[in-house]
Amino acid sequence: MDVSSPTDAPTDVSAGSTRLGRLLDRPLPNRQCVLAWVVATVLFFGVCALLGGPTTNDAPESVYSTWAVAHGDFACAYSPVPTGPIFLPNYHPGPYTAPVWPLLSGALAAATGVGHAVPFPSRSAMGADCTHAYVLMYHWAHRTRVLFSTIGFGYLAWFVVLAGVVALLRAAGRGRRGWEVAGVLLVACTPMLWSSLINEYHPQDQMAIGLILGGLACALRRRWIWAGVLFGLAVASQQFALLALVPLFVVAPARGRWRLVGGAAASAALAALPFLVATTRSWQAVTIGTGNFPSYGGTLVRFLHLSGAPLVLVSRVLPIVVAAGLAWWLHRRLGPRALEPVPLLALMAISLSMRLVFEQNLFGYYFMALAVFLILLEIADGRLRGELAAWITLAAVYYNPVPWGLAYNARTWGTRLAFNVPEVALALALALIVWDAVHRRVRWYLVAWFVIVAASMGQWPPWAQRWSTEHGVLKVFEHPWAWQLILVPAGIALCVWPLVGYLRRERRPEEFDQLAAGRAALDMEPVGS
Repeated sequence: MDVSSPTDAPTDVSAGSTRLGRLLDRPLPNRQCVLAWVVATVLFFGVCALLGGPTTNDAPESVYSTWAVAHGDFACAYSPVPTGPIFLPNYHPGPYTAPVWPLLSGALAAATGVGHAVPFPSRSAMGADCTHAYVLMYHWAHRTRVLFSTIGFGYLAWFVVLAGVVALLRAAGRGRRGWEVAGVLLVACTPMLWSSLINEYHPQDQMAIGLILGGLACALRRRWIWAGVLFGLAVASQQFALLALVPLFVVAPARGRWRLVGGAAASAALAALPFLVATTRSWQAVTIGTGNFPSYGGTLVRFLHLSGAPLVLVSRVLPIVVAAGLAWWLHRRLGPRALEPVPLLALMAISLSMRLVFEQNLFGYYFMALAVFLILLEIADGRLRGELAAWITLAAVYYNPVPWGLAYNARTWGTRLAFNVPEVALALALALIVWDAVHRRVRWYLVAWFVIVAASMGQWPPWAQRWSTEHGVLKVFEHPWAWQLILVPAGIALCVWPLVGYLRRERRPEEFDQLAAGRAALDMEPVGS
């Protein structure tokens, strides 16, 4: 196979080594693939709607910009936040989101005419420097109830993720097969993806992930200009996309690097230009976005008590430097083969996980990018491991995606469901452990999962609670840094595992070629021979 060309068929010998692998490796007609897309979309929309739909948490980070763009007022899209007026919680202004999502949702708001029943504040009324813009837009939105229509646009970010997943799987040689069906369905069932809509309103993060996947699909096909265009839009949607763009620049061929950078710079500048021309306040949204505003904390970086430039260097610059170093090592180790699906996806997953290592805040949707890339890495490697399912469910147990309590979108039964999720998960894990014991096997990752969840979420007898209070043993699970130490290294290990297997196969290709030939011969034997 020519390593300078995209992969056209699955190359991993493990894809056909199991009954499930052989089933997923079968080619499918286009109509079945399209049906899988529809089912995945219905599943994602249905789960989000059932659990309460998009939330208003963090919605003010983008809705004010959306309304300004919808009415053609780019200068007031990023207005100065007033200090005097008191906003209702659903409308309280937050940090500015990057420009791509306000452009898209603003265009949708203009096309659908949401909020047009009440005249939008005039440009002159907002003031020369948009000093009154937030207050006037707040009163306008409160009268029209346009907030709840606007956050509904967040559902549409799913289609960008879906398109990116399909494009990447097809570029990696896993498309138009059972792997594509498994991929879109598993991504749709990822709780971290729901969380970015129903717990914290961040459709821009979904947009960035979908655009990164599309850019990687173009890179696998050696279409570097288009890869750059999509990556530039991803960075202009959410700046963590730099964690994928910089490593791709390092492993790209010399000619492709500058096409990649040129396309990225052009598309990012095009998305930001209307705002940059209208007001200098947009620089903060374009360069930093919403991610440099500590709110929850509790991570290891927060214990360093950094602020200002040192905090930016550690939490934003250092992850990119580490990702670039990993890409340099992999390029030195593999050369052009670093652009094959498994090593490239492994590199992207490890690079994106660096955000979780150096982050000053940690929310459930922060794990969304890593979860999606781990699913696609497993599929590219031709395996679906139980360890990945355990990691995703462990993250979902702690960062519970079910809105409850006083959440705007909480259902009446949401509180009971939220509290029952760990108990149901423990019961299922215990049943699997007992099943394994009956069949004389042990899956240690499942045992470890059960112990962690039981220690952190289980209801202990009074004597155990008293002992824990005296020694502080179980209380460690109440801290975000403890879960950071559990989830992040485990996620990185899942990224490294397929890469190590690929490097072993690359070091001993003759053994694996013989193994693949033997398995192919067995598969071709008639039944009963």
